[in-house]
Parts: sequence; C-alpha cells; structure tokens
Amino acid sequence: MQPYITRTYMRRGEQQKIVHKGSKSKVNVFITLLYPLNGIKFTTNKTRNSNDFINHLNSIKRYVLKRSIRRFILVIDNASFHVSKKTKQYMQRQSDWLTVLFLPKRSPYLNLVETKVNRNLKKDVCANYNYETENSLLCIVRRYLRCMGSWPKI
Repeated sequence: MQPYITRTYMRRGEQQKIVHKGSKSKVNVFITLLYPLNGIKFTTNKTRNSNDFINHLNSIKRYVLKRSIRRFILVIDNASFHVSKKTKQYMQRQSDWLTVLFLPKRSPYLNLVETKVNRNLKKDVCANYNYETENSLLCIVRRYLRCMGSWPKI
C-alpha cells in the first residue's frame, strides 16, 4: 500500500507530495501470458506463497481442460514459490498436461511477464498514487489487466 514513487516533471521549485498511511500490505498478482493466443490469465492474492501459486496453476488447468489443449508449456523464473518442494511435487503430478521450463537464475530480462506486463502495470497504475484500501488497489489492478486483455506482440 506504500506508493511506488517514480520520476515526474514539475515546475522549478515545486515538489510532488504523496500522502499515505505507510502501510506495508501488498497486493500480489500471478500472471501467465498465453501464447499464441496473446491472452492473459491472472489471479490476485494477499500473499505470495506455494499454495497461492498452486491455486493459480489450478486455474490454468481449468482453462486448459476447458479448451481441450493437450499440452501446456509453462516458462517460469526461479522465485521461491516456483521452486519449492510442494510446488515441484504438484507440477510433477500434472505431467499429463503440463511441461515446465525454468528460466536461468538472475535473468529478469528474459521473463516476459516482468518486461511486458509488470513494468507497465507499475508505471500506469501504481506510480505516484496512493490507494486508500487494498480493495481499491485490487479493483484497479484487475480492471487494468482485463482491459489489457492481451499482451503486446514481441
């Protein structure tokens, strides 16, 4: 809930002030880019742990089964909740429809979610603005991702 502060243009001698409560609560979003459909599948949570990521994988599973997709290839980074023992065991049990590829460590420039979605989300929604409640921030983030609807072509 602390505002994400970025550079802004102001007149000489002026300074932008952003009043906030100083709360450290966060809104976490798990985002999956769907290729070649150029769609976005996302889930929002108050926490970011293995259970939340597994719930996101379950929503992807429902999406895959509903559309009769035979194989889904998931490319993920090495975040702690992606490589936890619990998550790896879950992904191994889903081997009939899911193939997982891990990006190299410390390479966020290869992660399209980071470069195409998160960067724009922070810049367009979170930068230099204070939201009063978590629900208002959640609503704005969901609306932004739904309106985005698809991700920019590479």
